[in-house]
Amino acid sequence: MDCERWRDALSARLDGEPLGVDEALLEAHLATCRACCDHADALAGLHRSLRLQSADQVPDLTDAILTAAADDRRRLRVNPTLVLRWVLVLIAALEIGLASPDLLGRWHTGSELGTWSIAVGVGFLSVAIMPTRAAALVPMLGFAGILTAIVTTRHLMDGAARLSDEWPHGLVLAGVVVLVAISRLERVDLPGPRPARTVDADGKPVRVRRAA
Repeated sequence: MDCERWRDALSARLDGEPLGVDEALLEAHLATCRACCDHADALAGLHRSLRLQSADQVPDLTDAILTAAADDRRRLRVNPTLVLRWVLVLIAALEIGLASPDLLGRWHTGSELGTWSIAVGVGFLSVAIMPTRAAALVPMLGFAGILTAIVTTRHLMDGAARLSDEWPHGLVLAGVVVLVAISRLERVDLPGPRPARTVDADGKPVRVRRAA
């Protein structure tokens, strides 16, 4: 008996393809042919095992993706201290550049003012290079900036000076503002001792201040 076409029909039925023969005739053949019936059972078992076969294990890339995303965020994040340092470099350069011609003049007071302005510019430049120095210079330059603002305002109100002549003093005030901002940012970034923690009778955390 030629069973090849019946077995092809069995394979086609499992694959959802046209049988090529009448299905009733196929069932009638299976009822009379033990070999084809066993072949049908074997095909069904193979088909079922292939459908239930587990997929290849995919490596978990979650940690790598999160780490890469965090690195990207850090690269895109603007460092405010770095921006302020460059602003301070610009202010220092302008302060030194505007005051340098006064050193060559014959006016004694002008030379002294030029020396002071250059010293202020160098102070700003030193903080731009090493931001941790900001806190040490804030009291001196801050007080100098306040006095400069008071004197400049009085001269402008009295008509003793014009705004076009006094605007360079604004560089000192701008530098002091940047200096204070850098000092505050550096204070936040510096690690310090943290107060000890304990718990009360209810298990709630309680801060304990350490003795100085």
